[in-house]
Amino acid sequence: MMQFADTSITNLWSDDQWNYIRKNVGEWRGWFRQFATDATWVRDTPSVLTLEEDRPNQHMTLVLKRTPEGKPSQTVKRELGYPGATPYICFFPTGAFSQGAIQRRPWSSFGAEFSLLSDHRRMRLVQLYNGAASGEHILEYVTLIPEYRPTGTSEKISAAPAAERLPLDSLLGTWQGSSIYLPATMETPLLGTSHWQAKTSGADLVISDHTFSDHTFLDRTDGTDGKTQCFRAIDPHRWQAGPMQYWLLPGNVSCTVYPQLPRDHQARIELCWYLSPQRRQRIVRDYDNQGNWIGTFLALETRA
Repeated sequence: MMQFADTSITNLWSDDQWNYIRKNVGEWRGWFRQFATDATWVRDTPSVLTLEEDRPNQHMTLVLKRTPEGKPSQTVKRELGYPGATPYICFFPTGAFSQGAIQRRPWSSFGAEFSLLSDHRRMRLVQLYNGAASGEHILEYVTLIPEYRPTGTSEKISAAPAAERLPLDSLLGTWQGSSIYLPATMETPLLGTSHWQAKTSGADLVISDHTFSDHTFLDRTDGTDGKTQCFRAIDPHRWQAGPMQYWLLPGNVSCTVYPQLPRDHQARIELCWYLSPQRRQRIVRDYDNQGNWIGTFLALETRA
């Protein structure tokens, strides 16, 4: 697995973005797997996404086609110019990316998209929230998008039953690795290490996250230190700590969600993809208690 220790960060916000985007060029086939606010499966929709660099070093075109059962196909087209749409969409050296609201405002919708890439496989996640009169944001849905890029050796992704959730044992233990943090200010990215640990306490789940723990964007105002939290069990694949829930999903994925995100509350939205019992990728998007996006980090980790 790629590590970041030798990654040059000099041009990461400029020229390098285009090279990172290129890692996603091609045709991606997969499924939009929609889940309701209680993590129950709703529907699967087949999809084909094509990203083409039609003018070298200048322009790319993205075309997404979805074919809902019993309905006309849906096509969305987007264009991307050099060097990319930073910081609204920020790409990492692996080809992973994150995009979402720059600020969470009352009344307005709020959402985020994440993508993790490994060779010719990709895992994306979309969360969408609706604004309420109280200033809260209410979760509307979560969509998981497993994809593969057809090659002679790539493995086709089937629509596995939604009941096949990531086993809890996959999380447990200590995970360590290399991480890179992209601040929303577009200041110099930070290279560092990650240290993440999960254990059970009865039916509860205790998670400690010390990734970039020496930086202030992890400081909390909710009475915790922001590094260790006890999640109370809701059911076999959901746990809750404050307004945050931790979900286990199909496709070897876990994520954090906020069914009701209070106004003036920090948010940490995470996608974690388990590539094997000992390897995973984790991408996190952080918001402060005023709703401002602070930054996003990517960690490549192995289980000790």
